[in-house]
Amino acid sequence: MTLISQTFPIAEKLIANGLSLTEQLYQALQQEAITLKQSPLAETLDEISRQKQPLAQELDLFAKQLAQILETEKLPNTRSGLNDYLERAIQAGADTSAAVENWTTLIKTTEKCQLLNEQNGASIEILLRHTRQSLNILKGKPQTTNTYGPDGNTKSDLFSGSLFSV
Repeated sequence: MTLISQTFPIAEKLIANGLSLTEQLYQALQQEAITLKQSPLAETLDEISRQKQPLAQELDLFAKQLAQILETEKLPNTRSGLNDYLERAIQAGADTSAAVENWTTLIKTTEKCQLLNEQNGASIEILLRHTRQSLNILKGKPQTTNTYGPDGNTKSDLFSGSLFSV
């Protein structure tokens, strides 16, 4: 029995578990996005953050375990490394159809998570700037400074800059 014949069932379960965790994280990120659009209450966002943290920790463990399996085959811990691993599993006679489907879905879901997380982060940054601006107005701090930059234009503080950039 080859080593890949021993590790593939473990890898297959890891990938299925990783997909489940990634889908749960995506759901939490979607809930965060909805909350940010509707009523960004700190308590609700804190609760969502508490839900995301253990998922992120479990996904980190998943990645480390998968890296160990790839290392047994002297493959890099990359997407192409896992693709090579799955090819070797096929050559060893394993049915990789479920693992390949789960891996493909996991990659797509991870990419959606990354995009949604970036969008949520941008929304949080805008809310944070708005909150700071509101606090400074209440404190009586002027919206812009009365100084000039080296180019002769007025130099402005945080609040006169753009709130969003791509």
